[in-house]
Amino acid sequence: MTQLLMQKKPQILSGIAMSFLTLPAYASTTTIANDSILILIALMAFAFINAIVQACCYFSGQYVQASFSQKHVTVSLLVPIAALIGFIMQYESFAQFVLYLGVVVLSIGTALIPMPLTNKKSPSRFSALILLTGAIIILPLSIIVAPISIFSIALCHIGLKQSEVPPFAKFATLLTLITSYGLLFYWLYQVINHLAA
Repeated sequence: MTQLLMQKKPQILSGIAMSFLTLPAYASTTTIANDSILILIALMAFAFINAIVQACCYFSGQYVQASFSQKHVTVSLLVPIAALIGFIMQYESFAQFVLYLGVVVLSIGTALIPMPLTNKKSPSRFSALILLTGAIIILPLSIIVAPISIFSIALCHIGLKQSEVPPFAKFATLLTLITSYGLLFYWLYQVINHLAA
């Protein structure tokens, strides 16, 4: 017996050492994991769409007004903060929380981009067309995820306020605006019906 223990001694010691090095297993539910992943995907999608809006606003000269930049930053920060609250309520492990916190910090960083861009570029005669292009790029994504149409609606409203709006751009902007509102209201109608059922 002693001889057998002496022969297995290296295996026993390595097994004990490995038990100290292994991380504890966390039990998780599929629902919580799915909710966290959905929040993560939504936050990344928001950061991507917001980057398109920021590029359109910059190249069309909207950030010439500091108040416009501040409003855009304020609205853009709402989603990462809401996502952070969701992650705090649902994280399962410290490693997962650090991953989600990194994505939130990255989203907050991208949301703050308009601040250093303020007064860097003045409006041009193509401002309405640039804003319309951004709205048209976002519109097909609104068919997949209807709330994204809010970005398209915002760009259309800003585009219609420009001093120089060519007739074709005005017509296309109004058409994009009506389509975006239609998608948003149809989605709201479905949500209300689903909640009422």
